[in-house]
Amino acid sequence: MNPKNKRASLKDVAQLAGTSTATASRAISGRGYIDEKTKLAVLAAARELNYQPNLQARNLRQQSSCLVGLIIPNLLNAYYTSLADSLSQLLYEKGYHLWLSSTRDDPQVEEGMLYDMLGYPVDGLIWVPTRSDDETLIKYIQDRQVPAVTLVRRVIKDMLDTIVFEDMAGSRVAVQHLLNLGHRRIAYIGGDTRHSSNHDRWLGFQQTLEAAGVEIQPDYIKLGSNWNTLGQVAATELLCMSAPPTAIFVASNALMPGVLKTLRQYHIRVPEDMSIICFDDLDWFSFSTPPITAITHDHTKLAHAAVDLLMNRINKADKYASPPLFMTIDFDLVLRQSTAPPKHLQGGTLPSLKDLR
Repeated sequence: MNPKNKRASLKDVAQLAGTSTATASRAISGRGYIDEKTKLAVLAAARELNYQPNLQARNLRQQSSCLVGLIIPNLLNAYYTSLADSLSQLLYEKGYHLWLSSTRDDPQVEEGMLYDMLGYPVDGLIWVPTRSDDETLIKYIQDRQVPAVTLVRRVIKDMLDTIVFEDMAGSRVAVQHLLNLGHRRIAYIGGDTRHSSNHDRWLGFQQTLEAAGVEIQPDYIKLGSNWNTLGQVAATELLCMSAPPTAIFVASNALMPGVLKTLRQYHIRVPEDMSIICFDDLDWFSFSTPPITAITHDHTKLAHAAVDLLMNRINKADKYASPPLFMTIDFDLVLRQSTAPPKHLQGGTLPSLKDLR
């Protein structure tokens, strides 16, 4: 038996379980075939000896850190936290751990995180970029020979493997739904258009109105980067107009709480007084009062695609022999109770903010 003051080795585990060291390694790592009875015996021996793998030694032997870096804009955005959770589980099944960081869309923070992760180094990188136009930073990733996948937002010239949502098409479907209901005074609240996702959603909004012959009202357009206050400030400005919109297209789930808070503060009924549709769908949307109509895309599908793409790069002998791949994730329109024909088609008018105070 291994003395308590000595760290148990893999050889000690194999000896207690009555197997070879190679078999014990397969049982503990979960890699390679091993029958269930032998696996249980090895795991029982590992527990009895309080065996802990020497990850540093293993990584040196394998020339691998078994770490994948994930850089996202915001941990407070429920969509990104759900995505990170899915990625963590999928990578763990592949024998990798996730190193998670949040940039708050600060380019300097992002640059520091990238240099730290690549200097460690990580075996791969999954990245929602803040600065999509920084070609120097992207070339640094390529020079380090670190497989990288960008998600949600594109980088310049699509220089890295990229997976994004069908932002423009999804936006068109959302706006067309409002047009089909009879809305013509449609407002848009969205994020900074320097990011490809926001730019394409904004473009889809414009194109759909133009195709329908509806004039775009500049005062109905609210763009910004301050996620904490943009929804609330933008909704208040829209309600203060002499001719407020009859519908609002909210182009990100992060903006929805501020919009709803403002509408409820001034007793604007949804959808009787104002229709609301969101590009993104969260669990609580279906439990809201009323439930919120949304463009939905499966974050688990995005996570699976990202991990598959990254693993293909990591496991290739020549990781950059093939050019970067570009993929899109499809969407659905989920109809709930937050959209309805505008009030003038129902025989009423939208109350003014002055009347509701």
